[in-house]
Amino acid sequence: MELREFLFAPLEGQEFTFKITAREKGIFSGAGRLEQEAAKLGLQAKLLVTEGETLEPGRCLLRGRGRAAEIILAEEMLPGLIGKPSGVATAAATFVRRAAGRLKIVCGAWKKVAPEIRPDLRRAIATGGAGVRITERPFIYLDKNYVRLLGGVGPAVARARAYDPERIITVQLRGERQPVAAEAVAAARAGAGILMVDTGSLRDLEAVVAVARSGGWREQVQIAFAGGVTQEELEAVIATGADIVDVGRAIIDAPLLDLSLDVEQVKVKPVQGNNQIDKNR
Repeated sequence: MELREFLFAPLEGQEFTFKITAREKGIFSGAGRLEQEAAKLGLQAKLLVTEGETLEPGRCLLRGRGRAAEIILAEEMLPGLIGKPSGVATAAATFVRRAAGRLKIVCGAWKKVAPEIRPDLRRAIATGGAGVRITERPFIYLDKNYVRLLGGVGPAVARARAYDPERIITVQLRGERQPVAAEAVAAARAGAGILMVDTGSLRDLEAVVAVARSGGWREQVQIAFAGGVTQEELEAVIATGADIVDVGRAIIDAPLLDLSLDVEQVKVKPVQGNNQIDKNR
């Protein structure tokens, strides 16, 4: 006999109520997955919060009931389903709040995580108010490898524009063949609409903003910045003149939001055909 089966044998035929609560303040994300997985475990559960809702310590997110073995499985699975997305949503919301509309916060790092969790983290970033794409308009993104393969920033942008002149061409600038400012000039001349200064250096960002202003084409492009940006560095990025900042690890590597699943001291008899729990119970 398996251990849990042995331990819970005296509880056969009984159901117990449980709840999931927040232990710290944050933004809730993962509503859809939470309800789906609770149902798969055979639990009767009621979600008490909505996607994107602000959680305070002690707030009950979900209340439900089930058999002892089901609840133990729920403790192993359910908080983890929402802990990471809620942590990511909380970090994204913090950056958006600090930016206060002065530039756009995006996080494209969801594309670098394992495929099975990409949808959850992508949704969490959006739930926190940050963008999951550098622009909502149709665009072509040329990263460093496109630039290398196509012979430089200018030729890469020109080739992309030849494919579709209507799309915004976004190009990653890293200063590999020439200074970043020179790459920016070449990209702008070739027709790029978004210049991604992806070096993490504020000096590079300052140089690109300066050359765009002195060249008279600052209003024709958006200047994005990336490279390990933290909350503490955000004000400097804004002051230097970026229009967009792509935040990677500071959002996607955010810690889990602290959650707890607890059995309540109430035993209830199984109820057939009822999948709802009174939220006021």
